[in-house]
Amino acid sequence: MASETEMNLISPPRLIPALSAGFNTVASRIYLILLPVVLDVFLWLGPQFRIDKLFSPLLTDYANTIARFASAEIAAQINELTALWIESLKDYNLASTLQTFPIGLPSLMANRPSDLTPFGSPAVLEINSFSAAFGWWLLFLIAGFVLGCLFLNMLARSSGETPVKFEFKAFAIQIALCMVFILTLLASVILISLPASVIVSLLAMVNASLGSIALLAVLFLMIWLFIPLIFTPHSIFLGQRSLLVSALTSVRLVRNHLTGSSLFLVAAILIAQGMDVLWKIPPNHSWLTLVGILGHAFIYTSLLTASFIYFRSGLRWLMELIKQQSARMVQA
Repeated sequence: MASETEMNLISPPRLIPALSAGFNTVASRIYLILLPVVLDVFLWLGPQFRIDKLFSPLLTDYANTIARFASAEIAAQINELTALWIESLKDYNLASTLQTFPIGLPSLMANRPSDLTPFGSPAVLEINSFSAAFGWWLLFLIAGFVLGCLFLNMLARSSGETPVKFEFKAFAIQIALCMVFILTLLASVILISLPASVIVSLLAMVNASLGSIALLAVLFLMIWLFIPLIFTPHSIFLGQRSLLVSALTSVRLVRNHLTGSSLFLVAAILIAQGMDVLWKIPPNHSWLTLVGILGHAFIYTSLLTASFIYFRSGLRWLMELIKQQSARMVQA
């Protein structure tokens, strides 16, 4: 009876308290939004790194080559697709690679064309060689990833009851673990996608409905496999130095508290995407865009901080649950 009473006293992580604590933490430590704000201001007012003149001729030549051996209908579709790609490249800023995923800085301006600013047309840096394009891309990718790790490190250290000091050695280990985590995710996605795409294509050739059903099944499989890993970075940045233990901790928390974890994820996405509609209203040439940048940084930083607080609470609950389950097994 005493054991059952203790089990009933265990409090799982809760949505509203975690969100409230996250927003309160960022409001009291407003400097936490600095990195996302600096990134967005750079993408908004800084130079535009263009690669359209480098890749547009290649796309055109490729489309012309394919069109020679294709039917008129397919050739027309290829030309339309090529024109769409070329038009997209005109607005593409290579510096947007600074926003990395799934570990990186949140950004409002990364996917917005910045043809005009409050100061007029932005400075444009045309990249005319593939080696330069690759070099800039790699530089932006590494810088964005490291800054994203630093950002999450700051949030993790600020999400506890008492802030923790920065340690470079621990931060270097976190960068390495996150890099291995992302590479493992990419490899897993590729290993699943390649055979799955073959199966889906074969079923689609037999029947279009079967292909659609198979595609949905693959998507559900991906969600079932990867969503439980969502708290793996949280475990890493809270001091866990084993990637396997971090992943298993995330999976165990999500599996044991699936409803609460799902509600938290859905609520965070709805809040973030809903507020993005508001932040994207001002045009790029208006200074009101700065308000959108600040608001976007505050919302996303608060939600990420709330996720660390939610994970901390969930970890305490999970450890207590395991402890009491072990005690019950011993008593039995």
